[in-house]
Amino acid sequence: MTGRNAITALMTGAALVVLASGGRSSVEESFVATTLAAAEAEATMCMLPSDLQEKKGPLSKENYQLREGDITPVRMVFDPYPSFNGMAIDPATGTVILSDTNRKSLLTYERSAAGRDNAAAEPVRQIMGPETGIGFVAGVAVDPRHREVMTVNNDVEDRMVVFDYDAHGNVTPKRTLYVPHQSWGVALSPKRDEIVFSVQTPNMIVWYKRDAKGLEPPVRVVKGEKTGMADPHGVAVDDANDEVFVANHGNWRPSELITAYTAYDPRESRQELDPTKRVNEQARGRFRLGSVTVFPASASGDVAAKRTIAGPLTQLDWPMGLAVDAANNEIAVASNGNDAILFFKRDAQGNVQPTRVIRGARTGIKSPMGVVVHGDELWVANFGDHTALVFPRNAAGNVAPTRVLRNAPQGTPTTGIGNPYAVAYDSKRKQLLVPN
Repeated sequence: MTGRNAITALMTGAALVVLASGGRSSVEESFVATTLAAAEAEATMCMLPSDLQEKKGPLSKENYQLREGDITPVRMVFDPYPSFNGMAIDPATGTVILSDTNRKSLLTYERSAAGRDNAAAEPVRQIMGPETGIGFVAGVAVDPRHREVMTVNNDVEDRMVVFDYDAHGNVTPKRTLYVPHQSWGVALSPKRDEIVFSVQTPNMIVWYKRDAKGLEPPVRVVKGEKTGMADPHGVAVDDANDEVFVANHGNWRPSELITAYTAYDPRESRQELDPTKRVNEQARGRFRLGSVTVFPASASGDVAAKRTIAGPLTQLDWPMGLAVDAANNEIAVASNGNDAILFFKRDAQGNVQPTRVIRGARTGIKSPMGVVVHGDELWVANFGDHTALVFPRNAAGNVAPTRVLRNAPQGTPTTGIGNPYAVAYDSKRKQLLVPN
């Protein structure tokens, strides 16, 4: 926001902080009035600092006092509850592990915590705090053999952190692996004793040894224009058929724009040590349709996908997490952009219709991020509200979930703020615009 004396909005973590300065214009007066009205209505998302009301009576324009220096915000817009993102289920114990991008934590629930109650369920364990190394976490994977849970930080910390099953509270990771910037999904291949990450901006997947730590390099990388990957997110390994599945948003950048990016040294992030390499600033990217690309698990380098699911018939719209159900020869994809779970035959390719779709008002699906098939159940992690949903594995259509896991009481709104980097004020509509 501009002007000599203006309302100032700052983004911090997953919160919007509004500050005030003197000499407000009529537009800014209106904005302050809107702020105060929202405060007086005690809206769920408006958190008022107590010192603004010190012996001044009700908060109003008459009692509102501007401050200088180290001041508290007029209000903060933030969500006090977790936001579910990635999800994994331990097949041995049936416990459900979800990553939380809002509070920056890992939550573990019993499967039985999902029910028909409208109240929030208590997690069995929650890993959270500055010692954990957990930040803007996305993908989650579990290793039943070694009783470990691993999660990857997507956009700031550039690392995967690993914990034992019984870890709880503000604990240090069992080990930390530094990974390329914008790693999003993580999947385990017990057969190969390896883990694989999807990496958004360079359009690649990166394989490491399962127990890799520190600055160990990957064992192989799939990257390049032939791969067809474009802003990859979800990744899933099918050990039974020796394949890896990758869900792509479709934001594609040519190799000229990413040659200065290395997967081998996360410390360098956007620059290589080789000074002869330069980025072609004239190169341009483009938007592609969302897709699912399939590669042999042993693939390396700039290789074409073994199969690709893409096209308007697929209904893929910002595909996020995906799950391979090898026993039933199908895959499930969380389609974030159209609030749907899409199912395809495991060996599907081309511009094909889903074999079935779960979508509609009754489903409760809202901005789905993670999806897991566990026995006869299908689990969906919602980012758009405070729930994870449970459906029969073969569910289809506009059907209600059989059970719901809530991390907040029913009806609690969510800000939808996730990894914000800017804010603007629309004076015509008197609205704050927060891109994520």
